[in-house]
Amino acid sequence: MKNKFQFLFIILLLGFGVLFSSCENEYSVIGLGLIPGSDKMDLVCDTIGVECFTVLDESISTDERTIATLGSFFDPDFGFTKASFICQTRISSNNVDFSEVETVNSLELHLKYDFHYGDSSTSQTINIYRLLTDVYIDSVYYSDFKPDASEIELLTSIELNIPADDSLVTIDLHEDLANEFIDPNNIDYFVDNDVFLPFFKGLYISTEYVVADGCIYNFNLYDEDSRMILYYNDTSEFEFLINTKSATINMFEHDYTTASTEVQAALLYTTLLYENCYIQSLGGLKSKIFFPELETLFDSTNIAINKAKLIISLEEDYNETVFVAPPQLTLVAILETGLYDFVTDYKVNTLNFGGEYDETNNTYSFNLPFHIQELVNGNTDYGLYLFATDNRTIPYRAIIDNSQDEPKGIQLEIYYSKY
Repeated sequence: MKNKFQFLFIILLLGFGVLFSSCENEYSVIGLGLIPGSDKMDLVCDTIGVECFTVLDESISTDERTIATLGSFFDPDFGFTKASFICQTRISSNNVDFSEVETVNSLELHLKYDFHYGDSSTSQTINIYRLLTDVYIDSVYYSDFKPDASEIELLTSIELNIPADDSLVTIDLHEDLANEFIDPNNIDYFVDNDVFLPFFKGLYISTEYVVADGCIYNFNLYDEDSRMILYYNDTSEFEFLINTKSATINMFEHDYTTASTEVQAALLYTTLLYENCYIQSLGGLKSKIFFPELETLFDSTNIAINKAKLIISLEEDYNETVFVAPPQLTLVAILETGLYDFVTDYKVNTLNFGGEYDETNNTYSFNLPFHIQELVNGNTDYGLYLFATDNRTIPYRAIIDNSQDEPKGIQLEIYYSKY
């Protein structure tokens, strides 16, 4: 038995050195006569169909991310999406004394603009609140977190439309907050951050739903330019920092009642096969993939998987310039518990795993020989989850061709040896 598994492993490793351009290639017979008849292997190429379903990607952890998400947009396929965030600000020095402040010039929030997804020409109403409930850097928060109305206090509202050449957003905060900071009665709250954070718990920054179009902005909270600044006495300033010690939370909302009828149907009947599957970041949608044909195709024969490539095609007319496709997808294995882990192939060879977007062919591909071998050997197929890389910060979306006719749809191309 031990020799059998050693032989299987050797075959699998040798398979990585064989380069096949397509299933129609003929295999070389050089040296075949030197192999004893009992040791000869049948080398076979096959392409099998894959089952794919759309499911909700609910409650992903979104705390302590470098990038904060803010804004809303309407996608004709996926409906309305909205993103908000929470961040703590920390005093930049201990034992702060504002007794010499004679005049408050302004209190400003600066956010380092990094990226946008969608149509940035639409102006958006942004609300900046003072957070009245504690958040903690060592706690886990999820994308559906939202403070109650009693846990926030409105500081100001602005109309946000970031020019293309702008890299910093400046928001004037309410003067009452600045005066509260310099109030001599509050000096004890500025001894250090252990007493400051319970006093000023942070900021909650949200947006109203746009009527149409719109975008979601990304801000780099850990950039040195992202901070809150108190300007006083005309020439002086004091910084409140946003850094890796600050609790931050990204929060997302999706309204699928405004999505296309195709998306609504896919979410209503999640065990039926449809022409398309859907991926949407920010706690939106992910695809769930199974390989049911493997069980019947390899039900008895000893099989060594030499190569297995999962090829995922976007819908034929997918040429979005506003809601662009993700530059990379992530594929993970679902466990019996319902949680997921990295696929064995990713653990063995991360660089060769795949997942990058092929713009020429409008496809993504993953190399899965070890995972498919595990299924052939009898492991239960609990499925794979497919979603966009960076799905917690950038609202990528994709529509996958799930038709069952080659060469479209999702195909598993396998090269295997019978022994």
